[in-house]
Amino acid sequence: MADGYNTIFFQVRLSGSVNYFSNEPFSRLFTSSGARPAYDPLTFAVEAAHKRGLALHAWMVTYPLSSLRGVPHPIARNNPSWVILHRGSRHLDPGVPAVRTYIAKLTADIVRRYDVDGIHYDYFRYPEEAEKFNDRSSYERYGDGMSRDAWRRSNLTAQLAEVQDSIKHLKPEVQVSVAPLGKLRKLEDLGRPHGWTAYESVYQDVETWAKRKLVDFVVPMMYYKDDLYEPFLIDWQRRVGRYIPVVAGLAPYRVDAKEEKYPWAPEVIQQQIQIARKHKAAGVCMFREGNIGPAQPRLRTLIQRSFAQTAITPALERGLQSKPAQPRELQLTVQEGKRLKLSWQMPRGDRRGISYRVWATTIHPNGKRESMLLVQGLRNTECTLRLADFQMEDCLELGVEAVNRLGVATPCDKAVEFNLHQERLHHQQQRKP
Repeated sequence: MADGYNTIFFQVRLSGSVNYFSNEPFSRLFTSSGARPAYDPLTFAVEAAHKRGLALHAWMVTYPLSSLRGVPHPIARNNPSWVILHRGSRHLDPGVPAVRTYIAKLTADIVRRYDVDGIHYDYFRYPEEAEKFNDRSSYERYGDGMSRDAWRRSNLTAQLAEVQDSIKHLKPEVQVSVAPLGKLRKLEDLGRPHGWTAYESVYQDVETWAKRKLVDFVVPMMYYKDDLYEPFLIDWQRRVGRYIPVVAGLAPYRVDAKEEKYPWAPEVIQQQIQIARKHKAAGVCMFREGNIGPAQPRLRTLIQRSFAQTAITPALERGLQSKPAQPRELQLTVQEGKRLKLSWQMPRGDRRGISYRVWATTIHPNGKRESMLLVQGLRNTECTLRLADFQMEDCLELGVEAVNRLGVATPCDKAVEFNLHQERLHHQQQRKP
């Protein structure tokens, strides 16, 4: 929160192992033996994130399975026709309908049992060197006369459609997103080779996903710089951003000398944030937290400067169908001359997934008005503020918005006013002997 973030992507599924209570094998991240820990990490993470005003999206690695060096995954033992060996690893075959149903059921199970705000798919694609991926058997069985390229793209699209069907009756407010490759399609006028792309290389037809609203937003992994960053961001905005939000995925790990042979300067990330704003991207996402903490103080400072105020999550169009009720009866009380307690009322009804933002408008002695977001992600209908956080402006207006899980907000019926200068004078007079 102090760094301006609003959402956490918490990895719940690795290559076939998980970090939550599931029928799939538990990962070895929490216990060296792979046994379940005494607590459910996903439950803990959701509660901790919501307590701090952060949304949490469950991040799932979709099709890769464990390496051949490890113990065979139960799927490989029980359903060998679902699995293809490729470049030394096992991969689920998206062309097998039963595989897509399996992924949809895993997703629905998380949505049903956990209070997550979204589902985020990683490795939602065909693997590297996909031209060598041996899915001939499933193509011959299910290809239905399409070219193999078109069939592969249709499989990933069908996967998203099945996911949506599996969760919309459970919690329609849960968001679905994908992290595609950072380069959407080949740019003929780029003037240089630029490697693999989402559409041509790994069969991610993101434009179709966006047009059909099968995903709520995308986070392309734009882990490149210079002319391999901005031109592709422009292309993402032109082709996809007209339909759904595009959040640029940035690569703080490239700043880390321990991970990169030729590490980037921290200022590269700051510049990429500015470029994302220039082209009106819906936001930026950092991969990953381990590379922006205490080990990288310069980078973290630059990010904090770029987000002096917490970023607001994009409002999704379908959220208008469940617009929140209006907060009413705002009340403000002063506590010991040091704190302000703001409270409000909400009409009775379904408040599932509703959170609150608190805004402040300071009115300066010269009449200038300046608004700022104080806090978002509140789950309770009250908020405590410190008087010391405000300057000696003549007047302060406080307002509240109710926000649903799709980012759509409803402002309060009436803000409350407070004269900071008079309150400080009053408190000083009370302290005089």
